[in-house]
Amino acid sequence: MRSTVARKALMAVTGLFLVLFLLMHMFGNLKLLIPDNGAEFDEYSEALRTFLYPVLPEKFFLTCFRGVLAVAILVHLEAAIRLTFRDYDAKGGLGRYFKQRFLGGSFAARTMIWGGVIIVLGVIVHLLQFTGQIIKVNYPAGAASVLPHERVVLGFQEWWLVLLYAIWMLAVCFHVWHGFYSAFCTLGARVGAASEKVIKFCAWVVAILLYIGFMLTPVLIFLGVIFPNA
Repeated sequence: MRSTVARKALMAVTGLFLVLFLLMHMFGNLKLLIPDNGAEFDEYSEALRTFLYPVLPEKFFLTCFRGVLAVAILVHLEAAIRLTFRDYDAKGGLGRYFKQRFLGGSFAARTMIWGGVIIVLGVIVHLLQFTGQIIKVNYPAGAASVLPHERVVLGFQEWWLVLLYAIWMLAVCFHVWHGFYSAFCTLGARVGAASEKVIKFCAWVVAILLYIGFMLTPVLIFLGVIFPNA
């Protein structure tokens, strides 16, 4: 587990797992486009909490899934940090290491670590707003909680939040684009020029699909196309 090969494999596997989660999350968010005043989205949110209930305790599956997701993120981060700093001593110190890395790598590779930092900060704010409801945007006076679809609709009434979300999702999808390609290369899928083109094409498709899928709902809410009376 200390070797570079093992850490790259861990990054690849956990990264692809996180991409699958993003796709699932995106399709769930798109339920807000159903013209039923958010009922389908609220039912979907409730179904996640009560999945396999009463066979298992309420929220048991959701808690376990969140735990697995947290472990995947931590393993991915740990591997990324170790790989970033693994040999800076051999290259004459941290400053010289980053200079050589900057000059030698592609723009995507050079910015992956900083994109990861932006993503982590965005995830924290996202959880505080939509999951924990600690950050309350446009909540009615005195309201401690609102329905799941209302959290989204009320939040994206603000132009600055839509803009920040767009920038954050740009960092996420840029990270996904390069990470998707790197993961499949690490796992041995790149076996020639043709396969490399296929992997790059798939990486673009996934990244663009995620960006459009995640931004469609906030933009339509802000423009009043959906939930116009919110």
